[in-house]
Amino acid sequence: MKSFIYKGAKSVKLGRFLTEMLPGLRFSSLRRMLGEGRIAVNTRRVKKEVNLNPGDEVRVYGEEGISAFRSERLYDDENISIAVKPRGVETKNFAVLVSEELGENIVPVHRLDTNTRGILMMAKNERAFKDAVALFKKGLVEKYYMALLCGSFEREGIFTAYLKKHSSGGIVEISPCAKPGFEEIRTGIVPVEKREGFTLVKIRLYTGKTHQIRAHTAFLGCPVLGDTKYGNFELNRLARAKRQYLTAVELSFGSIPKGNTLNYLSGKRFEIRCDF
Repeated sequence: MKSFIYKGAKSVKLGRFLTEMLPGLRFSSLRRMLGEGRIAVNTRRVKKEVNLNPGDEVRVYGEEGISAFRSERLYDDENISIAVKPRGVETKNFAVLVSEELGENIVPVHRLDTNTRGILMMAKNERAFKDAVALFKKGLVEKYYMALLCGSFEREGIFTAYLKKHSSGGIVEISPCAKPGFEEIRTGIVPVEKREGFTLVKIRLYTGKTHQIRAHTAFLGCPVLGDTKYGNFELNRLARAKRQYLTAVELSFGSIPKGNTLNYLSGKRFEIRCDF
């Protein structure tokens, strides 16, 4: 039996939550498990899709139809784990899965959007967490992404704008000039390859705000292919984009002060290839 607690802030479909917590679970398997009464919400067996509320417990009985979770980890020591988060899994839920896999409590140091695949750094103790967060705040960790943008993006440089996160709707707004409630964002973009109707780019985040890459590139006129929130919906449809073409491909560590627990990471770089 597997047990999960839904820790989100608002209600979510049972199926969506379970496919996050059980990567590789097919909807056909989920339907069969529901029909067989193998899923319970707050100890009550359910046989159809229901909404989960924060704090609800979900139990899955039996292992049939459930693939064993195996994370793609790039680095592990007594302080941190660096792994590749798949698309479709929330950052905090991925950390829960890795915690269960390793048998120790792990918390994410930063976050990736649910539909963004890529390198995620997680801490294994409180001191490592605080010291890792300090590195990100001081700009001692460089974060790079690869993205496939809609249209022709030919400019190279560090682009500045202002971002405001709205409390409702889970979206952000971009402004070209400073306004009350908006925070400055800086996004470095380098075109890498032209494709028919699209441009492959490498992106460096100089600031790390909610949905920064997706909202900023859309503001610049070339949204990320497959983005269902800020993207070009017609192009997404025509390109049959079933996913978000954005991957966090690199974490590079600068010169870390000796007083920081993670000083031994100075100069280290972790990379993966994008899958598009």
